[in-house]
Amino acid sequence: MKSLKTWIKLFGVFFVALMVSSTVVAQEGAGPENLTPEEVTVGEVKISMSSDYASLRVDGEEWENHAFSNGGKTIEIHSLDRTNPHTIRLSPSYPDLEPFEFTIEPGDWKLTKVGKLLRQWRVEQKVVFKKAAPPKPAPKAEEAEAPAN
Repeated sequence: MKSLKTWIKLFGVFFVALMVSSTVVAQEGAGPENLTPEEVTVGEVKISMSSDYASLRVDGEEWENHAFSNGGKTIEIHSLDRTNPHTIRLSPSYPDLEPFEFTIEPGDWKLTKVGKLLRQWRVEQKVVFKKAAPPKPAPKAEEAEAPAN
């Protein structure tokens, strides 16, 4: 019986110490919620497209930190540095549509409201893919031999 009471007391002391230390850490203010909007250097690009599931390239390289929504017609590019210009290239998955390329400048970023108290740097863009020109027919090879009479 004494050992059970001892364990309960030890657990209580441990629990109180844990609560006090977590309260102190929470009040330090070292978290990202205390940053000003100007100190945040990354943002999100939201692109609405006329085609679905286009392949993405940012500054000529594949960008893995993105997600599709709205049946693949909306792409959200996450964690993009907003202090530098970026060239975005979208290549549709259908061969009859041309790729679309545009540039995002640092001045294009807007601070938008995401939640009740949460704000995020964001660029929104609408993309309409143009029809690709039909391929030129291959030139016919001239007959090497003349037809026999």
